[in-house]
This record gives sequence, C-alpha cells and structure tokens, in this order.
Amino acid sequence: MQQELPVDLLEFFILTPLPGSADHQALYSNGVWMDPDMNKYDLEHVTTGHSVMTSGDWQQVYRQAWDLYYSAEHIETIFRRAKASGIKPVRLLNHVLQFYFTFLQENVHPLQGGYFRRKLRRERRAGLPRENPVVFYPRRVREVFQTHIRLAALYLHLHRIRRRVERDPRPYTDAALAPVDSELFPARRKEKVLTGAAA
Repeated sequence: MQQELPVDLLEFFILTPLPGSADHQALYSNGVWMDPDMNKYDLEHVTTGHSVMTSGDWQQVYRQAWDLYYSAEHIETIFRRAKASGIKPVRLLNHVLQFYFTFLQENVHPLQGGYFRRKLRRERRAGLPRENPVVFYPRRVREVFQTHIRLAALYLHLHRIRRRVERDPRPYTDAALAPVDSELFPARRKEKVLTGAAA
C-alpha cells in the first residue's frame, strides 16, 4: 500500500462498538465479548473480541501500523512525493508531526490530542481519589517539560529529512505517482490491455 497509494496522511482506528450501533448489536447477538469499561470506548483501545487475534495481538498490530506508516523511510517518501507534485514538504511536516507525535507521546489518537495535553487535578474518573497538589503539580511540570523536549527532538528529525529532500536536485517518481499504464505498474497495465481486448 505504501508503494502504490500516494497518501500523505493516514489515520488508524480500532473497531469501537458503541452501544446502539449496528456493530454493538451484532456482536451482542453473537455473544462476542465486549469490554464493560466504557472509558475505553475510544479510537485506540481494543474493546471487543476478534475471531483470529487476541486483544494483545490486536493492540500490537494497531501500534505497528502507526510505526510502519510513519517510519523515517516512509516520511521521506511522503516528502519526495509532495516535492515531485509541486507541494512544499514543509506544508506536510507539521501535520506529520502532530499525527505521529500525539500517538507516540500521549498514546491517544491524533483526533483526541495535540501538542499540549490539558490535565486538571480536580478532574478524575469517578471512584478515584483526588491527588495531593504536592504530588500532582511537580509531576505535571515534569511531564510537560519531557513532552516538549521529545516534541522538539521529533521536529528536528523531520526537519532534517525535509531539508535532505528539498536539497536533492534529482527528479523523483515511484509507482504511486506513475501513470496507470507505466512500466512501474505492470499488473495494472496488463489488466488495462486485457480489458481493452475484451471490449
């Protein structure tokens, strides 16, 4: 997929059978396990059984999908495709940074996060005790500091990739940018020829 589809940004989701949805009704009718903790019914937690994978396997595959798509090699490919298409790679850098960093640092889906995560001492899940300010605030300051150090490190990493791509004078193309009848897409070219012959 990475080689054939010119997709700049990609999001990954885990099936979340919200009560009242068709998925929830079908799973309930078939007796499939669903997590009773509604706090996990978001976009990144496994909350139902799978016919092949364990919950741990499913969660691991979800994480691997993010790491594979936003690997340094593929990010460079994304930037090269943008440049070849007349788009400045810097326009993609901030989006890639937000998407991948939110997942890496906060373990939440990018739609639920950002560069600064707001946490309030008085807002906790029902049943959990309120933390002592002497414990909460120093830890929170440390978390914010560590988060932004890692954010800066990832930004510099992406910046170096972008600069390398922008300085490279060689033209770039791959299967995702090639016309359908190009030699880079022999399977599709063959399919097109067969379709034309049948017509």
